[in-house]
Amino acid sequence: MERIISYDELPYGDGQSVYLRKETDPRLLVSLIAKRYRVVDHVLDTDESTIYLTGARQVYGYKTAEEYRQSLDSSIQDSLARSGIRKPKTTKFSIKALREHKYKLPFVLKNETLNGGKEKFLIQTEEDYENLLSSCEFLLNRELFFLTPFKQDDLERLINYDLYLNTNFSVQEYIPTPSKYNTTVRLLTTPADELIYGALKYKEPGELKDTTSMLGYLLTKLYPLSTPSIVSNTVRGGRNVLLGASKYPNIEKSLLQSHDINSTAFQKLVQATKEVHQEYQDQLGIICGFDYIYDREREQWFLLEYHDKPMVGDYSRRQGIRYRTTEEKETADGRVRATALSLTLKKTR
Repeated sequence: MERIISYDELPYGDGQSVYLRKETDPRLLVSLIAKRYRVVDHVLDTDESTIYLTGARQVYGYKTAEEYRQSLDSSIQDSLARSGIRKPKTTKFSIKALREHKYKLPFVLKNETLNGGKEKFLIQTEEDYENLLSSCEFLLNRELFFLTPFKQDDLERLINYDLYLNTNFSVQEYIPTPSKYNTTVRLLTTPADELIYGALKYKEPGELKDTTSMLGYLLTKLYPLSTPSIVSNTVRGGRNVLLGASKYPNIEKSLLQSHDINSTAFQKLVQATKEVHQEYQDQLGIICGFDYIYDREREQWFLLEYHDKPMVGDYSRRQGIRYRTTEEKETADGRVRATALSLTLKKTR
């Protein structure tokens, strides 16, 4: 685990060009200017020497931002596939296909626009399938929609659920993990060929309690699923096992062994992740979080998703950096990017 530097420790830039989107921590911007970096926020102002502290959404040549994102996703998946790492079979969700029973059990229904394990459901039995169908039909019936005790805000009352369900959701094959826990691995990398943080996330399957959305409420209360929650996110009660530590409690040691963390295959996964980040550093930025899941039956790793603005809470808290308020989260994110910039400059100077 790389030590997170303070803004005061940021090395001087001496005119080095850095790209930074405006929505980042303003203290990072102030520090960069004070340390004599040339900060740009438009891709037309970049050059071959520019270091991308945040990813540049290079949408030129694409009709929509979504088309650009799909192209980037496809390119990253193709690059990882060359190392034998693939994404679980995933298809776009549609109400029509659900009604026609075209989805093979078991599968995971997930909202691709949300993080933190929100609106992610395991559909395992025929009863689960019918309850999902009933929940979707309920959402499409506006008269029924307003009869529930679910507390809706004014914005939610305006949601077009036909569009919401058909646009935001995907159906993904279910991957059985190697223990009784829900597990995933997060790798936080930089283009400087560095793994600055790695952790195995685990959480014991518990009762589904996703009542933060109308769909979650229905699948929890009105048409309950028989399956437990399948998330491992720390924001949903999961725990992190830091990779590379010298000692582990027995339960964490067992989890690491069951996932073959010390194997050549896992080291190849780490190397492939760093290489992909290097290849797409302009689009991903200076830090990126890649989430993987291990299939116990096929004994191989699969890519779940990647984040060019990953949550760095556990990484920060392990070093005594507060991570609760929005301001604290912005500062932690900025300091991690400053750390990655420092590592990059050490490699290039």
